[in-house]
Amino acid sequence: MIHVSVASPASVTRRAAARLGPAGYTRDMNPSSPASFFRSLALFVLVGCSPGFKDESADSDHDGTPNGEDCDPADPEVHPGAAEVCDGVDQDCDGAVDNGVDEPGFRDRDGDGYGDDAMDGCAGSPGFALDGGDCDDADGAVHPGASDPCDAVDNDCDGAVDADGMGTIYRDFDADGYGDANQPSEGCPSESWSTTSGDCDDYDPAVSPAATETCNTLDDDCDGVADGGGVCPCDVGWWPDTDHAYMFCQAALDWQASDDACAVYGYRLVTFDSAAEGEWVEATVLTYPSGPAWWIGFTDSAVEGTWGWADGSPVTYTNWSSGEPNNSHGGECVDTTTEEDCGMVRWSGSAWNDYPCTCATEYSVCEARSEARPD
Repeated sequence: MIHVSVASPASVTRRAAARLGPAGYTRDMNPSSPASFFRSLALFVLVGCSPGFKDESADSDHDGTPNGEDCDPADPEVHPGAAEVCDGVDQDCDGAVDNGVDEPGFRDRDGDGYGDDAMDGCAGSPGFALDGGDCDDADGAVHPGASDPCDAVDNDCDGAVDADGMGTIYRDFDADGYGDANQPSEGCPSESWSTTSGDCDDYDPAVSPAATETCNTLDDDCDGVADGGGVCPCDVGWWPDTDHAYMFCQAALDWQASDDACAVYGYRLVTFDSAAEGEWVEATVLTYPSGPAWWIGFTDSAVEGTWGWADGSPVTYTNWSSGEPNNSHGGECVDTTTEEDCGMVRWSGSAWNDYPCTCATEYSVCEARSEARPD
């Protein structure tokens, strides 16, 4: 049996290389010996085909430049003499990337297309922008040309804060979302400034165009009419304008009960601050069918014979019927010893009369709270 030892290609290569001389001939090559020539040729082929061997004269990417001179033998676009392109690659193999083709610009840290610190780079490259002027290069929403809404930030870097959000605003003291049309300004809306006007009482958050009207002497919904829309239990009239309301209540009650019923809704028995007001009330009650008289807030219960308004207002107008007040009655609802300490209208025509306060037989005129009364 014959045993054959096969050497590894690497070991053959090392031995073959050792036998090659400076010119590629083996030390024992004899040119005149055919056997010696072919043996040397085989060794040369083994060396050339061994792993790690690089043929510096080859052109792997076929770009016309030998591998030994090409800085990227696998890319035909990269070789000495190639046109440099601004893309982060050394196309011309001169050791400098993008030399001669990069542009002056700015570092763009937030990627919004605008930079801050000056630098050279390539258009479209991450972190680089041709345009500067970014006043906050850590916030992509802040740059020249951005919208500048009301947020206390100079979003468009023009030096003016909230320029696009500015508009007409109205002072909103009660923070109900509606401002006073008589107090406009320019700026951004806030808790105390609203873009919507129309508040008819900017010190009361329950009063605004969005409020629901209730019977309380006020114009809750700011439609220009206090207690309008039939929200009160009695007929409502207004004088001298629709901001000041009166209730004409056709419930037979005594004087004190009438005043208490008025007070439930913020009213009190009427006080006449002028002849014009008194004459308007007197004319209004005359429009109702004949029947009971109407209690008003006039009384001498504190000092007999000294008549005055229950709320302390000065007496500037009276319209007593002839012979009244006389502190005398026929015992219609109480005994004849009871004094007549309360006033009423429409006793004789529109004129006044004094009557026992405890007689629960009369209607009443209620007037909106005194601080809203006309002078």
